[in-house]
This record gives sequence, structure tokens and C-alpha cells, in this order.
Amino acid sequence: MRLTFPVQVLLALLSFVSSLLVPVVAGVLSHVAGASVAGAVLYGGGAFVAWMTLCVTVLMALGLLGQHSHSGE
Repeated sequence: MRLTFPVQVLLALLSFVSSLLVPVVAGVLSHVAGASVAGAVLYGGGAFVAWMTLCVTVLMALGLLGQHSHSGE
């Protein structure tokens, strides 16, 4: 299934927003568990990279990103 470009942009934005929420939770949980603030920020940054990579990889594997349909096709 080929999605239009605006739909692909919305999927990428959804991935980005979820990639912002996951590291905030991960950073707060690691800080509560005893990590310093700098350690919690680093932990959240790693969670952001990992989650965004996972989201984009899954969307590309499903064929939802990377190709867009042209109006003539």
C-alpha cells in the first residue's frame, strides 16, 4: 500500500512525538531509581534514539515510509 506524502509526514510526526514521550518517562524513572540528573538526561537521550530508530524501521519495513504515490499513478 502506497501512502501519499502528507500521510507519511503525519506518520513521521507521530513517531517523533512518541519518541519524545518515551525518553521523558525513561529519564524520570532512571532519576527516581537513583541516577544523577546528567545520567537521567543521557538515559533519556539513548531512549529517544532507540525508540525513533525502532519506529522508523518498523514503518519502513511495513512499506509505510519511503515511497509516495504520484497523482499520475
